[in-house]
Amino acid sequence: MPRLILLLHRYLGIAVGVLMVMWCLSGVVMMYHGYPVLREGDRLAHLEPIAWNGCCKIPDTLPAAVRPGSIRIEMLGGRPVLYLTEDSRPIDLRTGALIESITADQAAEVAQRYAAAPSPRPRLLGLIDRDQWTVAGDFNAERPLFRFGLGDAADTELYVSAASGRAVQLTTARERFWNWLGAVPHWLYFTELRRHPGVWSQVVIYASLLGCFLAGLGIYLGVRQWAARPSGSWSPYVGFNLWHHIAGLVFGVFTLTWVLSGLLSMNPWGWLQGAGADTDSARIHGAPGSSPKDLAAVLSAFADAHPLASSLKAAPLNGRLYFIAATARGERLRLDDGGAPAPLGTADLKVLAQALVRTEGPNTPGAPNMPELMTQEDNFYFNHHELAALPVYRLVLASGTRYYLDSVSGMPIAKLDAEARAYRWLHEGLHRMDFAAALRGRPQWDALMLLLMSGVTLVCVTGATLGIRRLTRRS
Repeated sequence: MPRLILLLHRYLGIAVGVLMVMWCLSGVVMMYHGYPVLREGDRLAHLEPIAWNGCCKIPDTLPAAVRPGSIRIEMLGGRPVLYLTEDSRPIDLRTGALIESITADQAAEVAQRYAAAPSPRPRLLGLIDRDQWTVAGDFNAERPLFRFGLGDAADTELYVSAASGRAVQLTTARERFWNWLGAVPHWLYFTELRRHPGVWSQVVIYASLLGCFLAGLGIYLGVRQWAARPSGSWSPYVGFNLWHHIAGLVFGVFTLTWVLSGLLSMNPWGWLQGAGADTDSARIHGAPGSSPKDLAAVLSAFADAHPLASSLKAAPLNGRLYFIAATARGERLRLDDGGAPAPLGTADLKVLAQALVRTEGPNTPGAPNMPELMTQEDNFYFNHHELAALPVYRLVLASGTRYYLDSVSGMPIAKLDAEARAYRWLHEGLHRMDFAAALRGRPQWDALMLLLMSGVTLVCVTGATLGIRRLTRRS
């Protein structure tokens, strides 16, 4: 059996060792360079204020699938438009006509707002279905995409949806360079593989399983050989074998936990797959009226309510329609259906608590807790080395399920049931050594991670080198 285990470890090392080295080195890059993303706040900052002149004409009939909480009004091509769902085509609020597709000129107007003043007009680089930076399924409803070069010093490229007219992705030359060394190899995020989500997921899962098996076998063999070492010696090995053995004894457990926590990030076979908050949001919304007549009357009340708003998004609560007005400066205000300010009050918070506690079942004893305002991150609501949205309301149910609610709209930002809480510790804790705010702070986190990553990289490099040497020697 030890001989068989040794052979398994050796040949798995030849097959997976180089991949493990790539994961280690790309993981170091990812400590400092994340995958490109156009954040909602940045997108709103580049929208012009809603022009209410000539608004608002609504089509005579609305799709049956419209959810009141998805209604949004923004500007597109110099005129206000209405989005009825997150992935719907826009409706021109001056004519009431559905905009079936976005032209290149309309998309260029959107891109122009992202270009610095001295820069030339954005240059259209093509109409694409997907590329390396838009390959994820999150972009599916927005395809095809206009890709523009903004002509600035950072070589910024912007992607505008030909379906909705929204800007959906933005990258710079620096981000693209570092992500080819970081996220792309680390996640095996190559376009031709990632465009097939099922295949990509299985490749990552089974490659990670092989890495776990390799590391587990190595730990067993390392301890066994250490126990059988000659008296007065640290190891029975010399040369590269000695380096691999000692590094494996010291950092082998970290190698295993990093590969295992990376595997768990994929929620393989439904493990640690939290329930999400979509159903809860529908329960909070209730069923406010959304007929064309009602919606037109409501929107007409906003002409003078908030003249600087660049976005108006519905946030129904308990059957009544409210809106969140957001400005380019990031200011947000909750308004009622008459356009008057309506900040969340005690009565609203009580309704939210009652709606969410019903997820526990009809026989839940006692009155629900009231959501508490949270102004600092806790162990479950935080953003790794970025600013989390604060303040938020936190509600902890009797089952331990935790909700974090937007402090302006009351809508759920995050829901952590038992599986999601386990995911927090087993993936984010083990993979990033993020067990507490003190460990998360810099520069102590950098020092800890670089030390551990150096050790794990040494394990993988020495193991891969030994495997390659044996393979080439036999050849």
